[in-house]
Amino acid sequence: MGSVTLPIKGDDAAALARLATAARAVAADLAAEIADEIQDKVASYAGPPDGRRHRLIEDAVVAAIEHLLAVTEGRPFPNARVDDMFRQMGQGEALEEGDLDATQAAFRIATQDAWRHLRSLARTHGLSAHALGVLGDRMFAYLDHLVEQTRIGYDVARRRLEADRGRARRRLFDALLRGTEGEGLRTLSTAAQWRVPERVVVAGLQHGDREAGEEAATHLRQEVRGLLAGSRLLDRVLVRPDASGLLLLVPAAEVDEVLEVLDPVVTGAGNRLGVGWAVGPGELRDALRWVRTTLALAAAGVVPDGPLLRCAEHRTQLWLHAEPLLRQGMVQDLLSPLLAETPNSREILSETLLAWLESRDSAPAIAARLGVHAQTVRYRWKRINELFGEALHDPEFVVALTLVLKASVPLWKAGDQRDFERFHRMTG
Repeated sequence: MGSVTLPIKGDDAAALARLATAARAVAADLAAEIADEIQDKVASYAGPPDGRRHRLIEDAVVAAIEHLLAVTEGRPFPNARVDDMFRQMGQGEALEEGDLDATQAAFRIATQDAWRHLRSLARTHGLSAHALGVLGDRMFAYLDHLVEQTRIGYDVARRRLEADRGRARRRLFDALLRGTEGEGLRTLSTAAQWRVPERVVVAGLQHGDREAGEEAATHLRQEVRGLLAGSRLLDRVLVRPDASGLLLLVPAAEVDEVLEVLDPVVTGAGNRLGVGWAVGPGELRDALRWVRTTLALAAAGVVPDGPLLRCAEHRTQLWLHAEPLLRQGMVQDLLSPLLAETPNSREILSETLLAWLESRDSAPAIAARLGVHAQTVRYRWKRINELFGEALHDPEFVVALTLVLKASVPLWKAGDQRDFERFHRMTG
């Protein structure tokens, strides 16, 4: 805000000069009075009359008065120093985790007191109503400018704080996934301003377009953050970018509320949200693996797909697919008779064998389950006995066969041909 001479001439100019001299003489006392009232009426500014906060308020008021008086006298004034002082006030509010409500209240008090004194001095020194109005316009415009400087300082500091807190929360997130404990974890928790709960749920959100670029992934992250911030949940949930979308750490008690808030983004554009079950902080690394495996199994067609995937509903498949190489090896060792069959024969025989292993029902019951004739099941069962023979009477073999079929048949049905390709490479 530049130094602009007020359009006041003649007798009013002389009266204004006298007013400026008188105002300058009482500026310090007026600043102390305003500081006292602010500290009395605005709780967050409370403090002793000889304290640091009181002195800061006095300095700010004196600087603002001096700037206004310089403008009235038409002389230059180093505006930047005052602006910087009020920006620092705004930064202080942000750093103390406050808002600008208290600052606005303080400005209202200062404005009322300053205007009351200014009018009194104007009457004492014969300033006309017109000149007083011009001076008032200039004073209120300048106070609006100072309010804006405070807001600028506050916004700058808030952005810096949010960036610092965001980095601290990512460090905390990573530390939790590494299994960090003790004092190190407590230090990170304090820096991130996120109290680690006793029970936590891991969730993974995948973008509906698996080939989406960084711009789409960024938009998804912003949408999630916006929904959480709008419901005041952002401070209670840790969020971190992931290769295919986002990872979230949610206190177990907040899961239902978070799912409700995120419903618009979960059900939109084919997105998938995998939600784990509640675990202790020391199990989060495993919980993340379970979430990622559930999402991968849904994408592969092994478990029913959908926008919301609750890992607890698929624990058996998670267990069976926990060691992919082990499953592959067992397929080659235990199912080689099936793998040598034609694709059609392999499909119907594996389905029938798994149905029998899971239920041990009669041929009619299995037929009803599969939607075929009982005689068809008997024919298939004869062929299965030809392939596996006496091994079907070995309890250990039957248990292993059940597990490997339960893990593999859904993959085959979903179109995964790697087990068969591997068999033909090994036997060809």
